[in-house]
Amino acid sequence: MKQKHLSLDEREIIEDMLKDNFNLTQIGEKIGKHRTTISKEILNHRFKKDYVQYNTYFANCINISNCDNAGTKWCNHFCKNYKEKECVLLNNPPYVCNGCIKRKCCRLSKFYYRAKDANNEYISFRSEARQGIRISKEEIYEINKVVTPLIKNQSQSINHVFINHPDLLYFSKTTFYSYANNNVFSFRNIDLPRKVKYKPRKDNEKRRTRAESMIRMGRTYNDFQDYITLNPNASVVEMDTVEGIKGGKVFLTLLFRQYNFMLIFLMEHKTMEEVEKVFINIRKSIGNDEFKRIFEVILTDNGKEFFNPISIETDYITGEILSHIFYCDPSASYQKGSIEKNHEYIRYVLPKKSSFNTLTQEDCNILASHINSTARVILNNKTPYEVIQSLINIDIINKFNISYIKPDDVNLSPKLLKKGNK
Repeated sequence: MKQKHLSLDEREIIEDMLKDNFNLTQIGEKIGKHRTTISKEILNHRFKKDYVQYNTYFANCINISNCDNAGTKWCNHFCKNYKEKECVLLNNPPYVCNGCIKRKCCRLSKFYYRAKDANNEYISFRSEARQGIRISKEEIYEINKVVTPLIKNQSQSINHVFINHPDLLYFSKTTFYSYANNNVFSFRNIDLPRKVKYKPRKDNEKRRTRAESMIRMGRTYNDFQDYITLNPNASVVEMDTVEGIKGGKVFLTLLFRQYNFMLIFLMEHKTMEEVEKVFINIRKSIGNDEFKRIFEVILTDNGKEFFNPISIETDYITGEILSHIFYCDPSASYQKGSIEKNHEYIRYVLPKKSSFNTLTQEDCNILASHINSTARVILNNKTPYEVIQSLINIDIINKFNISYIKPDDVNLSPKLLKKGNK
């Protein structure tokens, strides 16, 4: 029978299979749960084990090359420039080091999943949730003073606020959500962006012509999966469009799947010619070599504006193949679910039926900067702007005109772009 909660036995199976390097799908099939359930379980209950210094001053800092304290007793936590170096593999499934063959010799901080600890932590959280409100009026006042303006006026998510105010929000995130649902604070569920439901998209896609069907040959979703199997480290970019009012300007969105980092480009019309212009400008800006590296694979839907793949894949002067475009199956937008999910952030600022006609590319860059500076659970509570720097040099990010927004300055409300209300 399908049960709502994981048992200790199921958690022990998860721990054993992580140690043997089974993927999340295989673990889910073993205990009869979806892979997302396994992913949430691991992320919610993994624990951190700090790196070991042994008898040396191991400089576990990303600023080591430019720091005078490197290799001294003042390095690491004693240095004001200290920023811990982290393993980039922890940003991807399975998010822990249980099965990593390098864990014994690795000196970076590690994350582990232990079944007994996870089960005890879950029981503790469940008990805490059933005990009701355990917070003083003074604490409620202090939290309201800081948090309510961020949520009501700037449309920040609870997760983003929770991550960036650990001293103020000392309790668990589950408790924070519980307090919000019980109206403990001045903001309400209606003020939370993710509580707002939008109608699902209507399927207006018309039957494909023979010529368009031929374009998909060798570029189907199955072909995409085969390519990724042969090239597991390939940089995957999801591509889509977001419409304002019918017939007006539209957004072309590009999302680096592994990092949730999104670029937004303003187009006059939803056409193949406009999409081609965007990619020509990108290649001119960053150069063919960098384009070939970070746009190795592009996954998109079956919109007519994307049915000139050669103009995107190849250099229009030399004819060199720089990228590989693949198409999702018809009516299967979930196959590029990361970008579909990320579009929610755009809709916080520009709800459906908003006109994009008064916007400029500068507005799009501002919007993308605020979205990319929002912390994400899937990224170990880091922002896309922070994690993308393991793939893209900061100079390239600057060429896209994306900048970092401080946590309390992140604004995902319609107030961010006043033109969006017109």
